[in-house]
Amino acid sequence: MSALQALLGAVVVGLAYIARRIGGDPQLERPIILGPVIGLILGDLHSGVIVGGTLELIFIGAAPFGGTAPPNVAIATAVGTAFAVESHQGVQAALLAAVPAAVVGTLFELFAKTSCSFLVHPADRAAESASGSRIMGIVWTANAIHFLAYAVPTFLALYFGSGAVNSISHALDGDVGNGLNAAAAILPAVGFGILLSALYTKRLFPIFVIGFLIAVYTKFTVIGVGLLATAVVLVIMFRNRSTTQTS
Repeated sequence: MSALQALLGAVVVGLAYIARRIGGDPQLERPIILGPVIGLILGDLHSGVIVGGTLELIFIGAAPFGGTAPPNVAIATAVGTAFAVESHQGVQAALLAAVPAAVVGTLFELFAKTSCSFLVHPADRAAESASGSRIMGIVWTANAIHFLAYAVPTFLALYFGSGAVNSISHALDGDVGNGLNAAAAILPAVGFGILLSALYTKRLFPIFVIGFLIAVYTKFTVIGVGLLATAVVLVIMFRNRSTTQTS
């Protein structure tokens, strides 16, 4: 990978995070968005779409709630997609690189959050003196720290890490490679499990089970199950509204 491609990938990842801080979280960090973009930078949009979609299933439940720091899906997607394209080994290489990259990326994000905590008191003093320019300066200083926390590890991993990861992936052929393929099949279920743990309610869980059974034991596609679920939700919503008006 050339230095320019690594730099472009790092800038894209950093700007995707900045978009969350200033743009109301447009979800640009999601693998299904970043994967095709990184693939396009590397000249392989097809692999970017496939890897991005697969990583989206794996990290679908990874979302920042409150002060939590989930696995860094943006860095994981960039590194996973790049290594999948470079090694020509598809999703297997993406998983090999993406999962550890997500953990390392989280450490950088925590470092950025910790560093920005020292800016709170200067921001308070700027607010007390009604200095808008100082407040904006502090805000953009924090944004710059977070940008670097995303861009720097991404650039280092893309530019210096591809050769090492390729060597590791070639050395892991055989049983270990088969194990990675099995993990690739299981991890999407883990992602859905994480999402379900956040959305679970006793009253609605039977509807989830019904949708699962329809998808497994009939010829309904995912889109069909989604449309059916939308109809059920509308029935429940209108029935509750009618009951409220009657009472």
